[in-house]
Amino acid sequence: MMKKLFFAVCFVVVGVNLLAAAAAQEGSGSNRGAFLASSGYIIPREDVKIDNYIAQYDYDYPLPPQGALNVVTGTGIKGDNAYIQIGLKGKKTPFEELPPLNICFCIDRSGSMTTIMPWVKDCFYIFIDRVRDGDIISLVDMDTNARTIIAPTQINSQDDRTRFKREVDRITANGGTNVYDGMAQSYRELEKTYNPQYVNRVVILTDGMHNFGDMVNRDILNLASSYNKKGISISTVMLGIDAATGLMVDVAIEGGGSSRFISDHDEMVKIFQTELDRMLVPAARDLKMRLVLADGVVFRETWGYQHRVEGKTINYYLPTLHNGDYETLLAEVSFNAAGRPDNAAVFYLDYLELDGTAKTLGPYTLRLNTAISDDGYINDRRVRETEGLLYFARGLIDIADKTGRISALERDLYQYADPSPQRDDMVQQILVEVHQNIGIVGTLTDYLSNVGGSLEGKKYEKELEILQNYKQTFTNVYNAYSTRGE
Repeated sequence: MMKKLFFAVCFVVVGVNLLAAAAAQEGSGSNRGAFLASSGYIIPREDVKIDNYIAQYDYDYPLPPQGALNVVTGTGIKGDNAYIQIGLKGKKTPFEELPPLNICFCIDRSGSMTTIMPWVKDCFYIFIDRVRDGDIISLVDMDTNARTIIAPTQINSQDDRTRFKREVDRITANGGTNVYDGMAQSYRELEKTYNPQYVNRVVILTDGMHNFGDMVNRDILNLASSYNKKGISISTVMLGIDAATGLMVDVAIEGGGSSRFISDHDEMVKIFQTELDRMLVPAARDLKMRLVLADGVVFRETWGYQHRVEGKTINYYLPTLHNGDYETLLAEVSFNAAGRPDNAAVFYLDYLELDGTAKTLGPYTLRLNTAISDDGYINDRRVRETEGLLYFARGLIDIADKTGRISALERDLYQYADPSPQRDDMVQQILVEVHQNIGIVGTLTDYLSNVGGSLEGKKYEKELEILQNYKQTFTNVYNAYSTRGE
């Protein structure tokens, strides 16, 4: 009976280990995390990218009253640490008033896309109905090879849209995935009708699992970077539980575009119906930022887009801020023996307007907000919310580490007879680790519930959903091992 029970338990925990192996070097936020957790998976350590958890919400940053973007700053103190938050919000131009589009839609038709191909087709149907007369659209698909299905075509009628839909209807999933060839073919199609006055962009729908051809991930990223320098960018849309989010996120960053993970049909409709401009159209480019820490402030860690630390200065770089989109930078600092200064840092920002005009914003002096709210939380509500996400993501890493140890202990069970004292001892070790994970889940749940309750609106819904699923998963594992032999 124990052997049968053991396999029932391992379906969850060893399945986690297999997911960790497949998800190395990949990023994820709460949206994908909730998708995985609802399927009984524990998010592997490599998949918990704190940057993504912090960057996933807009924190109600206001739109700029004028110009391409708005800068919102905040600080707060918790215990021995202080937090410096910089929020960016791009201008919002109505879709009808945006520059004309020159878009190549690249569809992954490999065998791994079989179950999600209906979603891919729905994405395209929504997309093609939204494009305007005068926009230029082309269509490429890829499996082990890439093919142009429809060359660049200026949309002038509903018949043009219907033609694209019919061709997409004919796509079936089969074969391997050659992401490099798909991207290269799409870029070549865009070059045929490239116009600097247009938005020139590839939109690739894929699970991101590049597994065919001679090119490796570095070649794919170099391709994206080289075309970005030519004025042709790329946005990536990832679907499915096994989506290689890490590669596709990196492609979007190197390629000057945006990335989205779609976990359900409703979210897909939202992205393609109401947020298409956030995925395609820039508000500003080549954002170079500096956060200069004040004397007495000690750098600990930072999260955000590409950055490097040089002494007291943290340099950040963001290739593109999109229309109506938002970004968040967070720095965690402490103080030297001299005590807390009045100012935490000064922030500077240089960027390019879409016409190439160089702009400078700042300096922004960030005064150290030492105030604590009446309920004992960080006074600045945006910083309070962000610190909660930081606390949550760090907790997920702790849980992932313990889950890795549980998985290793389960594998070791095979070498012992059942029943045997050695096997019983190892089961007790597993129970201790699982019980500790249940405790971490409870602590995180209480913390987020309390912080979320102190903020306006519904906060941390996805995060609490992850924790609820974690609690159920670990409770099932604990109960299964506790009742062995009955």
